[in-house]
Amino acid sequence: MKILISIVIFFGLCTAGCIGDSPYDPQAKCGTPTNLIFEKGNNQLSWSIISQGEGYYEVQYGEHGFSLGKGITVVTNKNSYNLPLYKDNKYDLYVRKNCGIDIGWSNWAGPVTVLASNTTTCVKPGYATYSKTTSSENSSFFDATVSWENDGVSAYETVLTTSSAPPASGDLVFTGQKAIYVGLSKTMNYNFFVRKRCADNTFSDFYGPYPIRWN
Repeated sequence: MKILISIVIFFGLCTAGCIGDSPYDPQAKCGTPTNLIFEKGNNQLSWSIISQGEGYYEVQYGEHGFSLGKGITVVTNKNSYNLPLYKDNKYDLYVRKNCGIDIGWSNWAGPVTVLASNTTTCVKPGYATYSKTTSSENSSFFDATVSWENDGVSAYETVLTTSSAPPASGDLVFTGQKAIYVGLSKTMNYNFFVRKRCADNTFSDFYGPYPIRWN
């Protein structure tokens, strides 16, 4: 009986203490970002690159003490992001990794609590991605839905063109929206541009050209 009790206790302790390394725990397969560093001059949060899986990073930030899930979320494929913060405001910053469909999200790293010493509310987008659909493989046309590095509070201008030159202006897209383009030719190559509208109604530089094509 004593031997049986010892075995039960051993496995109980292993279950409680080893779950983070379990192959059945998806988050254990997607490494949590480490070495979070905040640079006050440009309000940049950076972290060590996580090699597991393809994907991107998600940064969530908000006023000091906010609950995860209720902050502002941005995505980036880099291991840093210049946050649109306001001078003398106190923020909590978190970051996690998306390692792809098969592995999923890492745990959140943070919070890093900072007091912004500068206002940086006009950051040029640095990342875009798109999905495409078509009514049938025999169709000559397709639709594209484009999303980009978004601070969650600003409006943006977007342009889809066949030129690689930055445009003079674009179509206004408000917070939380994506750019949807329908009836695109499968034989044409397109370029996407996006820029942020700043608090003083000026604009950042355009991000792009970002190529969009069927094949």
